[in-house]
Amino acid sequence: MNRRLSSLIQTMTLRYQRAALAFLVLLSLVTLVVALSALGDATLRAEWPRLVGMLACLGVMLGLAWLTPLRILTVWGQLALIGFELAAAAGAQLLTAAPLIDYIYLVLVLQGIILFRPWVWAIMAIGVWAIWAIVRYQLSNDLIGWLQSNLAIAFPATCAIIAAFIYARHVHRSEQMQSLLQQMQQRYAAFSAFLRDVQQRAAREERQRLLRLLTSEVQQALANAEQSVTAALAMAQTNLGRVQAALDLPRAAAATAIERLRATVMALRYQPGNDAQPSRLALAGAVDETLIAPRPNHVLAWLLPSLFVSLSLGLALLQPHPISLGALLWLLALGGLLIVSSACTQQVRHTVFVQLGLAAQTLTITLMAAITNLVPLLWGLLLVAWQIASRLSFLQWLLFAGLLPLLLVVAGFWQSVFLDVTTTVSLIVAIALVSTPLLLARYQLRRRQQVEWQVKLLEAEMQQQASEMQAITTAAERARLAREVHDDLGSKLVLINLELQLAAELAAEDPSAARDHLANSRELLHSAWQSLLAVADADLPVQSATLVESLRQLAMQCAQSTRAQVKLDVQGDVDHLAAPVAHCLYRAVQEGLTNACKHARADAIAVQVKVEGGYVIVTITNNHHPDRVLPPLDLGSGSFGLIGLRERAEALGGGLEAGPLPDGGWRLRLVLPAEGGGQ
Repeated sequence: MNRRLSSLIQTMTLRYQRAALAFLVLLSLVTLVVALSALGDATLRAEWPRLVGMLACLGVMLGLAWLTPLRILTVWGQLALIGFELAAAAGAQLLTAAPLIDYIYLVLVLQGIILFRPWVWAIMAIGVWAIWAIVRYQLSNDLIGWLQSNLAIAFPATCAIIAAFIYARHVHRSEQMQSLLQQMQQRYAAFSAFLRDVQQRAAREERQRLLRLLTSEVQQALANAEQSVTAALAMAQTNLGRVQAALDLPRAAAATAIERLRATVMALRYQPGNDAQPSRLALAGAVDETLIAPRPNHVLAWLLPSLFVSLSLGLALLQPHPISLGALLWLLALGGLLIVSSACTQQVRHTVFVQLGLAAQTLTITLMAAITNLVPLLWGLLLVAWQIASRLSFLQWLLFAGLLPLLLVVAGFWQSVFLDVTTTVSLIVAIALVSTPLLLARYQLRRRQQVEWQVKLLEAEMQQQASEMQAITTAAERARLAREVHDDLGSKLVLINLELQLAAELAAEDPSAARDHLANSRELLHSAWQSLLAVADADLPVQSATLVESLRQLAMQCAQSTRAQVKLDVQGDVDHLAAPVAHCLYRAVQEGLTNACKHARADAIAVQVKVEGGYVIVTITNNHHPDRVLPPLDLGSGSFGLIGLRERAEALGGGLEAGPLPDGGWRLRLVLPAEGGGQ
């Protein structure tokens, strides 16, 4: 039962225009006060048919009012219901002539601000005023009295309508901001696809930028080395005796290429980037909007008190018994003081000065009512209620509401101002009609600021994630290029340098063999060109189907360039390994052979590749002959190759071990999941 009731309430709430619910509650309270006031009137109780008729009209009016904000109704349907509500309110007023019914008309006008467009509301408001004015004139049958009624209701109606417009504006902007938040949340939910696009674009842009770096740094050095080797070969072809002299220039060019490669790897590994990331709280634009924009607030600070003073003068001049000249002068003086104090209070920001200004305005309004003996002037307290509701806390507003009856009693004792219950309740109702929209507008403002803060947080977080993804992708692309350049191109340059060294050693003894090594170095240079292009295009050098043949070529090149004995042993099915695993395996063997030639001066190298139990195990061992003469080579700190290889292994969910053997040799061991367990 409770669940069904809760579901029904939720369904009805969703079908309502929620912003209008506040005015429905106010209308219900005003209607209740009118009904209780009528029931407390002994004269009406004696004429119970009129009382019953009035209560019936109020009940019909209230029931129709609760149906008006339903979203299933069209604008014309809502206008028709409001027309029936006005007819019911007019009938109740004709039956009892209760002053509080005036505020029922006002609440209906305020509700229209939320429900309709401005031009529709303007037509409706004119219609409501026309009906109210006709009924009022029928009741008073006196033009002066009718004008006094208009002047008395004009100021509270103006304040309430302006407050309702402020509330409607904030409700509309809150709905827009809530819709924007939902859109941002939907964008955030689909943000992963956008991040993938950012990642691909960042990798492509960084690859193109680094390709220009490689072209300017390494490619020129390779071109110079190739020209030198070609010239040396041409010289050797014409005169074998000049081979040794012709090798000096190619060896210098190869050394330059290695130095350029070393500088490029250093730049790729350690060049500082822009590490400054947008802070999650560095939001564009502060959320510091006020309840009323500065210019309208400045206008209202002068307009509302000026309007009140003007209406007060009109009421004073329309009295059946004109007030004295002294009282009129006092009214003008106090009115001017009220205008100035109200405008000044709106300009100050310190809470203490605001409270002092409000106290001065309250005292001034009370003096105006007491000196002129005009009860409607007490409605000037709406100015104070306006400023409290728009600037001070809710507790301070409650304190003012609690002190209001005491203030009215003091005013009543000062002069012969007659304050009955109806007048006091009417003033409280007017204050509620002005204060409630302003308090609700402040609530909507705070709510919208929170939503704006969430929107800006989401936007900043998305920007930060995109920037971080771009930075990570750029760093990953730089690391990839550093690994590929070092492992592939660096290995070939080492072999080229070894070929040239062997050619230099054989030039005197066997010029023909030296020429062959020189030719091999040129072939390796061509391969280095192709490696450079493949690295720039992010192509994998080998696939699993060609892995064994590629490993044999590595072993043959190493043996040919170093005259070391290289043994390759492949066990298991390596033809169906995942492409990233085959690539990492190839680079591991390439790095192990290069290090064995470059650092260990080995003459025996063993390479074992074993696929077993879902893992690939690569083991490379070599002996060590420090007395073996080989050219000194350096690609940097000596750790880039192992760093890059360890990065490859960890990315695939594997591991790397490297260290010396007890007999003085070296072993490199790589273990990878056969399917590539990393991302």
